Amino acid sequence: MEPKRVVVDLQQLDLLEQKIVKATELIRSLRREKDAALAKTRDLEKALAAAQSQIQATEKGREELRELSEQIDVLREERQEIRGRVNQMLEMMSGLEEGGEARREH
Repeated sequence: MEPKRVVVDLQQLDLLEQKIVKATELIRSLRREKDAALAKTRDLEKALAAAQSQIQATEKGREELRELSEQIDVLREERQEIRGRVNQMLEMMSGLEEGGEARREH
């Protein structure tokens, strides 16, 4: 009976070896997948940081654009005020000139 037991033990040992080989291959495969996932995660984190930075720059640009637009509106209002005052002064000057010519004719 001894030889039969050795054969059975060798078969079990072969099965165990096959299972260990499969488990080792699975572990290696899972490690490769994990490394790939970590690398992809790092890439995505970098892309996210770049996108967030771009969003902040865009928001800052929008704020600056809004401020510039407000400044332009103020300058336009000032320009209109100045035009109105200049027109008034020109009318006053024109009135003075007309008054001077009317005195010369009398």
